[in-house]
Amino acid sequence: MRKHKITAAAAAAAIILTAGCNGGGRTPAASTPAGQNGNETTTAATTENAANMIFEEKEAEEIDKNQPTGTVKVLIYYDLVGSSADLVDLFESRYGGTIDQEICGSGTAYFERLGTLVAADSSPDITRYEWASFPHGISRNMYTPIDSYIDLDSDLWVGMKDIAEQFSYNGKHYYVPYMLSSNFAINYNRLVLEEYGLNDPMELYRNGEWTWDTFHDLLRKWCDISPDHIGYTGVGAMSFIATTGTKIIDVRDTEIINNLKSEKITRCMEFLEELYRQGLTGEGYVDPGEAFVDGKLLFLGMEPVWTYGAACESLYKKNIEYDMAFVPFPRDPAADDYYIAYDSFGYMIPAGAKNVKGAVDWITLNREEKTNPDNVAKEKSEQTDSSTKYYGKCSECKYSFIENNTEELTECPKCGTARKVKFNAYYSEEQYDLLQDMITPENGKFVMLFDNVNGFNADLSAMFQGSEETMLDGPLFAGASFAQLRESYFYAVETILDDYREKLKNS
Repeated sequence: MRKHKITAAAAAAAIILTAGCNGGGRTPAASTPAGQNGNETTTAATTENAANMIFEEKEAEEIDKNQPTGTVKVLIYYDLVGSSADLVDLFESRYGGTIDQEICGSGTAYFERLGTLVAADSSPDITRYEWASFPHGISRNMYTPIDSYIDLDSDLWVGMKDIAEQFSYNGKHYYVPYMLSSNFAINYNRLVLEEYGLNDPMELYRNGEWTWDTFHDLLRKWCDISPDHIGYTGVGAMSFIATTGTKIIDVRDTEIINNLKSEKITRCMEFLEELYRQGLTGEGYVDPGEAFVDGKLLFLGMEPVWTYGAACESLYKKNIEYDMAFVPFPRDPAADDYYIAYDSFGYMIPAGAKNVKGAVDWITLNREEKTNPDNVAKEKSEQTDSSTKYYGKCSECKYSFIENNTEELTECPKCGTARKVKFNAYYSEEQYDLLQDMITPENGKFVMLFDNVNGFNADLSAMFQGSEETMLDGPLFAGASFAQLRESYFYAVETILDDYREKLKNS
């Protein structure tokens, strides 16, 4: 039975987001209620629907690269200082900078707070990029363009130039991610396929044979074995659509394009409708920790790092044999290349930021540490470490192996109790290298697409996913007609996009 390592990204995903806003920093400042932070003055105008306010466009200011980094104000929805303590310390030792964070609620609260601060001329210097940042936030002039601060042709940003172009808005760049994530993948238990003599998707992928056709063939064979079997469930159609090389909603610098009526998307949705009609799909979301326990599900389309760790740990604790793996979504056999969807991590500089130099230094540090060859090698070594791991204290007498520097022992020197083995997930080198290919553009294994469908407002997002009546979930999980859904939603989509097109035209 293999065990697999849960990566740092999975741990980050598990951070509990604080519900309210409060002040804080490397040395926590006194907490003050929102709207009472120093020189900030909050009025009805700055708090009423602040996330949708349109601000005066400001040009990026020149910065002196030799000036001190100083204190960087960060608006964030989790404890950045605590979760990235080593990086914060490095920021101080390498750049002389410090972090003063304000933690607020995520989602709408995050953008409401940012809008309030920008309106009150009390902008933070850094915020995390979120889907609604582009183009929604940018269309409202909530951010500062960074073209004059970051050289995308430099060695530091190799591989990210083409990615940055997908976030170009009217000739300017407001966001360059320092790293990518794999978004969604096809997760499965290899042992199940071995048991029934089915082809391993990993082998199909290596041989260039992992396509919609072979994916469909495996689903059909699996569901033919038992009426209780489920072929595919998880996320809806978006990741399948990405493999056609098409974005549903595409923001291209000076254009916002609605591709809902494209031949490629129609062909993809008809393929997915057929999967449902043949009884090969489930009902959508499943908890990754429970998805593979009963052995009925073949493929789960879900974020792979999270799914990989959650599934492995659950199966391990239930003493169920497993060999978890994941592969990218199957290639569209009619596409001219292997396209996959991705997600990204990074920071943006809000309009009116007072310490742009410090903000740029923080962005640069994150990229430096992510691409540092020593860090890359260390991460791979840690993530593929298959050695047995033990708990740090004796389960009987609580003797501390760590404090006594006796971590190499396999039994307690004080009471003789055998050390308790700790769940240790790890990646095979093959799996780890594939994951890196899926998040590293310069490796050249995939053409990476980011769909802008969730970058506008909540009304638009709600038309595409979240229920049986939405365009991307309904056909795959409920047998709804994509053609009919598209016709019923199309002009509502266009109406929303026209508002953003007008703002883009006038920016």
